[in-house]
Amino acid sequence: MKFVFQQDIPERIDKFISKILPGCSRQFCKKLIDKKLVTVNQKIVEPSFKLHSGDIIELPDEIEKPVCKILPETGELDILYEDESIIVINKRAGILTHPLPGKTNGTLVNLILGHTKLSSIGLPFRPGVVHRLDRDTSGCIVFAKTDSAHLDLVNQFKNRMVKKNYRAVVEGNISSDIQDVSIPLFIQKQDTPRVSVRFLRGKESITRIRVIKRAKNATYIEAIPVTGRTHQIRVSLAFLGHPVVGDTKYGRSSILIARQALHAYSLSLLHPETKKMMSFKAPLPEDFLNLLKQIGIEKEYFYG
Repeated sequence: MKFVFQQDIPERIDKFISKILPGCSRQFCKKLIDKKLVTVNQKIVEPSFKLHSGDIIELPDEIEKPVCKILPETGELDILYEDESIIVINKRAGILTHPLPGKTNGTLVNLILGHTKLSSIGLPFRPGVVHRLDRDTSGCIVFAKTDSAHLDLVNQFKNRMVKKNYRAVVEGNISSDIQDVSIPLFIQKQDTPRVSVRFLRGKESITRIRVIKRAKNATYIEAIPVTGRTHQIRVSLAFLGHPVVGDTKYGRSSILIARQALHAYSLSLLHPETKKMMSFKAPLPEDFLNLLKQIGIEKEYFYG
């Protein structure tokens, strides 16, 4: 198979191949490149090689694609919205968004497949996945049910067209009512990500923080990620000296809540087929509400 790269903006070869081979993950494409089965301009390249306009990519005519071993499972789903193109879920804390090589069951994707179909893009481990929430983060998350919807949503996320709004409780009192936190973030490990601030190596992240209500030793906030970096909100708040309550990776555990107090409260996007703006909200879960009560936040501020 032969392809000509025709984009003005350079792109990694492994990422490009994952787009032109439906059903093949980026990790699978990296393995193809490592096995020297891919050439660019008749030369062997590394997975990190950047393609430029006019480059000619050649792959074997027959590629044995990975078989999806992700099994549908039955279980409770809190569905906020669903049609033929997308499904929006209120994710509970404690469940992975999608399977991993060593964990192929008990994830949100398994449960959704037990209810409906998902896009084939992202197979074998990430069918229909266009963004993720951390295991212990709850709230709004959208999945694509068709390949066309998947590509459209990925483009919306890439171009910062999707608006996300989070609620969090952080340690201490944040002084500024509203502030934008701009820091460079660097992922130290891809398998078990831990993100740090690296001013020379990191990628730009921007998070807008708005104080909803201050308590004695904590602050209830709204966090809006302008960019979409891994662990962006959690690391940004820790950088400010106000880690999310219960965040054991970037802060410390809490007796008030058994996970990080971070909830994806709302999500707004253009419907991939109708092109109409749609907004979804996920009510605050019980453990989050109990935390607010314990730190003395009045009910009138819960959804402020």
